[in-house]
Amino acid sequence: MKNKVVKIEVKASVAGRELAAQEATISLGVNAIPSIELNCAPIPSKGNIGPLNAYVLKPTLSQYAEMYQDLSEKAEKLSEPGNISIKLSGDMTDSLSLNGWILSGAGLSGVGATEAPYLSVIFQHPICQLTKVGSTYETPKKDLSMSLDAATEAGTDFLDIISKAYDFIRKVGDSAFWPCPPGYNQPKMFRQKLGVSPFDPREYLVWKSGPKGSTDLFLAGGDAGAKKCVARSIGRMAFSGSGGSSTWDLISGSAGSLLLSVTQDDSNNFTTKKLVLEPAQPWKADWIYIDQEVCNSIDLPGMDPFRIIGVMSTKLGAYAGPINTGLLKNGNQLKKDPVTDILYVPVKDATDADGRIMKTAAPSILDSAFRRDAVKGKNITTGMVEMSTLKMEGYNGAVGKYCKAVYEMSAASMKQANVTTALMFNAGGKKILPGRRCCIQAEGKDLYNGYIRSVVHRLSVNGGNSTHIAMSYLSPKAGFHVGEQVVIPNGAPNPAYT
Repeated sequence: MKNKVVKIEVKASVAGRELAAQEATISLGVNAIPSIELNCAPIPSKGNIGPLNAYVLKPTLSQYAEMYQDLSEKAEKLSEPGNISIKLSGDMTDSLSLNGWILSGAGLSGVGATEAPYLSVIFQHPICQLTKVGSTYETPKKDLSMSLDAATEAGTDFLDIISKAYDFIRKVGDSAFWPCPPGYNQPKMFRQKLGVSPFDPREYLVWKSGPKGSTDLFLAGGDAGAKKCVARSIGRMAFSGSGGSSTWDLISGSAGSLLLSVTQDDSNNFTTKKLVLEPAQPWKADWIYIDQEVCNSIDLPGMDPFRIIGVMSTKLGAYAGPINTGLLKNGNQLKKDPVTDILYVPVKDATDADGRIMKTAAPSILDSAFRRDAVKGKNITTGMVEMSTLKMEGYNGAVGKYCKAVYEMSAASMKQANVTTALMFNAGGKKILPGRRCCIQAEGKDLYNGYIRSVVHRLSVNGGNSTHIAMSYLSPKAGFHVGEQVVIPNGAPNPAYT
């Protein structure tokens, strides 16, 4: 590997204190709040100390305790902003400014006769404010549901829909909810903060559409009525008990329910106030390249421990169950063709398969949209009778897209590798960020590439600086292959958003 000599300078301040940071660990990840942990001397340094003019201070135990107590109390409130700047010079010149990050933790190491104590101070990206507010914490009355539908059905994407829902819920007034016990005003107070700074998700996230051919709404298809019903169903996730206890819970939970990811790009990342919310795309075409010459260690990928060749799901609607339900039979059911599950496999012949079939349930949002379509008096009625085969084919076609999306989200997801390099914030002019694909090269050839799940930068004024990159969805070539066939091209849009 190539040796790099880098001088690190870390400056940090919070709550009127200058922190004498000696080490820093920056942790980034997909669907994770960026954080930085500083190991600091409990007593700040006294200006510029020359090498022949050492300044030695023996702080008392009470001074250690006072500083820790002050910072830990402020960290519990999750509202104290701080600023961190990092400057690199030498073989690599770079700098980072993390302004307005929130103090979120503090800890003091043990004090011993042979070990100098240090103070651990943790800051999080401002998006951590979304962990404090986000649900209604109240039970809405029946009439509120119809009004919420009208307020959210024109939403264009997840972020837009949730913002419309928050704006609506905040403004409807107390009469729309069942009253709380006398003197119990906290739910009302929290409801009035929905979508208001600093708890507005629009302050911290940018919606990023997928590549060409993508839409911005989950499994909405081309039917205008279905789009409205999907938007309504997503809007109701903001209600109590539907999407978690906070806006961050709702957003991070959408990784599973709506196949979304919080990632970062060159314009919106941990160094800025906003991150990226986008349809999950582990096989994207946004690449960086890292050569083995700058690596301290490299994992070579092994076999896939959970190889799958397809995904199946039960259809939606009354005919998703057996035709004969024992003693209860419905004449309308018997007029229809028998029902099968929906199966997606990327190959035509089972002899070409090299994995197992995975079973999944139809997404709850789509099931909710289907049932809401019925209630709204469209071409489907509630109960056991389908009035429009065409309408059901549209919904079940969306389930087919979902199966394909789950396959592409699952294929090689457990095939993982780790790479540790000399400290690097950038590679080839692009930032090393979670949500990108990274290609590892050796001797002018591509070894493999993978989706960056997490990045950890470790910096120390004493040396030993490094960048650790954890990847999944590994492939020796561009895209995902079954035999010689490319079944998931790099850059293909998420099927659930097409």
